[in-house]
Amino acid sequence: MAESMIAWPLDGHLPAGRHGAGSGEAPLTLTELRPGSIVEVGCWPDTLNRMRIVLPQLGRNATIMEPAPGRWWLVSPEPGLAQELERGIDTGLGAVVDLSDARAVLQVSGPATIELMSRLVPLDFGPARLSTGRTAETIAGHVGVTLHRTAPDCVEMYVFRGFARSFVHSVRQAAAAFGYQVV
Repeated sequence: MAESMIAWPLDGHLPAGRHGAGSGEAPLTLTELRPGSIVEVGCWPDTLNRMRIVLPQLGRNATIMEPAPGRWWLVSPEPGLAQELERGIDTGLGAVVDLSDARAVLQVSGPATIELMSRLVPLDFGPARLSTGRTAETIAGHVGVTLHRTAPDCVEMYVFRGFARSFVHSVRQAAAAFGYQVV
């Protein structure tokens, strides 16, 4: 499959290197992720249990996030997942929407991740609320964001591509107080 002709939304807005306070190894790392596919799948209320069985089988190599009951995001390094899911999910079961070119993804990792998140989002990042593997939708830097916690000190942040530059500016401003590196 041909690579997308659409430019990555953060090109030139996340310069590599160390930035912000301190010296030496930075306590935060910011990384733009470029997944091949981001797909949202929704189901009808009476098909919820069936979809929970079918979805893992269809999205074998994808990370499955559940931002809300009856709604899932599947993220894969490979392009073309939306077409694959459309073939496997009939309209009586649910709907498939390709978000691949509609989102930018920023990964924040390192020992200061939770402190940074407390400056950016109005959520409790305690293990009982947003534990590893969980997903939440909220706001950060005045922008709607979908968060996926992939490790105790690592969060993936999905934003609409049209707001990506403003969002990254807010994250970089907040991260500067700790010091961060871009890889």
